[in-house]
Amino acid sequence: MNQQNKKTQNISLLLITKNESENLKANFNWLSICPIINELIVIDDNSTDNTKEVLKPLETKTLKIKIFSRGLGNDFSSQRNFGLKKCENNWILWLDADEKPENKMIEFLNSFDFSGSNYSFKRNDIFLGHQLKHGETSNLSFVRLFNKNHGSFKNRVHEVWQSSFPTINTNHHIFHCSHKTFYSLISKINFYTTIRSQELFDTKRTINILEIIFYPPGKFIQNYFLRLGFLDGTAGIIMALSMSFHSFLVKAKLWHLYQAS
Repeated sequence: MNQQNKKTQNISLLLITKNESENLKANFNWLSICPIINELIVIDDNSTDNTKEVLKPLETKTLKIKIFSRGLGNDFSSQRNFGLKKCENNWILWLDADEKPENKMIEFLNSFDFSGSNYSFKRNDIFLGHQLKHGETSNLSFVRLFNKNHGSFKNRVHEVWQSSFPTINTNHHIFHCSHKTFYSLISKINFYTTIRSQELFDTKRTINILEIIFYPPGKFIQNYFLRLGFLDGTAGIIMALSMSFHSFLVKAKLWHLYQAS
């Protein structure tokens, strides 16, 4: 791509929020050193805190912010796909409010050549103030930069970008500053498992008592022992138990949905 065309292209940042004022204050100052992002599209799920007020100071002459109020409806992909329609640029970077890119990733974005279709980045999980280097959630890679014309978001919860075009894997990192409190941890597990169990129920996924009994402890063994979660100390065992509890709740709630139907 020649330099003249490159200068005319920009990236839109897509963000979903609900009562995220504290995370926004902590994680989005980097936008001031990433001029290639000229648009922030926010889909706000009827926040009751000052999320919108915190967002306003981020706007500059070169960064426009557009906020759309839209109820989640228990479908994160629907929110993201709605947001894509509001983005003026073809290239989209998507993050959560509790995430921020490392400096090398910001440099990568600022020198981006707008080739390819999808780019994945590694995510470093910082859980209850401790970085996890092992277990299920450590060093996962996700497609976070893409051309919006080549795919769409899938899954009601833990949404992912799905595209038939190839993905380029980068070595750049996103810091995921998740669950600073136990209240946040338990609240999100309960919320996400409700959505996930309903999604499985709607697709007629069946459940039996053996899955409820054996799958959660199996998940713990996998994360804590096989994936070396024990090397992350106390935070590692809390994460492994939390993932096991998450699995139990999904299956128990799915069973209950069938009982109530």
